[in-house]
Amino acid sequence: MRLSKEFREQFSQQEMRTHGRKNGFVTDGQEKRLLQWLPKIGLPKGKTLNDANIPEQSPIVMEIGFGNGDFLVHTAQNHSDWTLIGVEIYLPGVAKAVGRLDDAGLIEQTRITQLPAQYVLEHQVQSEQLAGIIVNHPDPWPKAKHHKRRIIQKDMARLMVSRLQVGGFIQLASDIEELAEWMRDILDNTQGLRNVAGKGAYVQREDDRIFTKFEQRGLNAGRSSQFLHYVKESDDI
Repeated sequence: MRLSKEFREQFSQQEMRTHGRKNGFVTDGQEKRLLQWLPKIGLPKGKTLNDANIPEQSPIVMEIGFGNGDFLVHTAQNHSDWTLIGVEIYLPGVAKAVGRLDDAGLIEQTRITQLPAQYVLEHQVQSEQLAGIIVNHPDPWPKAKHHKRRIIQKDMARLMVSRLQVGGFIQLASDIEELAEWMRDILDNTQGLRNVAGKGAYVQREDDRIFTKFEQRGLNAGRSSQFLHYVKESDDI
């Protein structure tokens, strides 16, 4: 990683405690694109969505843990009116996604951050500012002693709902059955949310959904993914 200290302090997650990998090496070409684009579309500490030059009528949809950007690019291509907030703590993933978005001509439709999702939601997003939240194949943290590290927890679910507009959605996917059940049970019992498939159930995989790296990895290991879709029905949370 050759990014300058000043750049890393502003745009790269360093001191906040997170679980999982944060930093790593980027190529010269990736560094060039990060230096070009993050000052324009980055969401550093101290900046909120209100400061991010988002078109006034654009629905704002956040993807938490976008990996290498597969689904982020796919979503941008299929929803040209949305502004996408990409949240990913792993720097090489951010670098790959920025390159893919740039190549696709979609980079200015996004705002990118390497800050932890909970920090972003707490400090950079206002109440009822989001039209949707997407969480695809989050880290399962399979050991019981690590379950507290999973992104979907009761407090996190309430925070996510508080940032959604009424009518806004939460979409999730996992190829780990136990994690899918964990997320479903928490969100099924989060006030203000409705499970589109019915309590305790999953929605069908959308026909036009792309197979991301992590979904394909699960299929290669013999695991099919489960999909969840929730809608915020009220402010009474």
